[in-house]
Amino acid sequence: MKRSKNALSEERFDIIERRLVEIIANFGYLKGRSAKTAEVTAYIYIRREVTQQLLRELTGYSLGTISAALQDLEKFGVASKHASPDTRGYIYRLAGTPSQVLSRSMTDFQAYLSQTSSFLEEVEAKLSKPSLSKKHGYSSLRSFLDEMNILIPAYEHILQKFQATPLSAGKKRAGETNDQ
Repeated sequence: MKRSKNALSEERFDIIERRLVEIIANFGYLKGRSAKTAEVTAYIYIRREVTQQLLRELTGYSLGTISAALQDLEKFGVASKHASPDTRGYIYRLAGTPSQVLSRSMTDFQAYLSQTSSFLEEVEAKLSKPSLSKKHGYSSLRSFLDEMNILIPAYEHILQKFQATPLSAGKKRAGETNDQ
């Protein structure tokens, strides 16, 4: 029995969507979200609005797991919760466009880097006492701080590169300068 072109197209879309979910979820996981929260995030990015029931069908996760992930995403400003006009449930919508959500996320990450940098400076000041250099664990802490003193500025530099406005980024790709 032949499947209809519609069914084949839907199957292809499902495959593409699952691959996109993997890519977005991996990015979310790298940012420190749990794998399950990252997957729920990916579906919200792609679908723009979801229900708990739809997420359960898509992910296979329990409603409790989905509910916890959605609460986290509301807290992070990724999703917003709205009463469904048709059911007693809720619709969860992406809180803005993907670029707006990503921009807020990068700003949050920058704040985190800044706080971490300040904390590491305090630790560095405490470790500068000559008497501590002979203590057990000093060399591993010193090595960690040295690595972080390279990584944090590198991350900050990368984030600054991503904060170009779409207009200025388009001009740069086209070879224009700000003087034009």
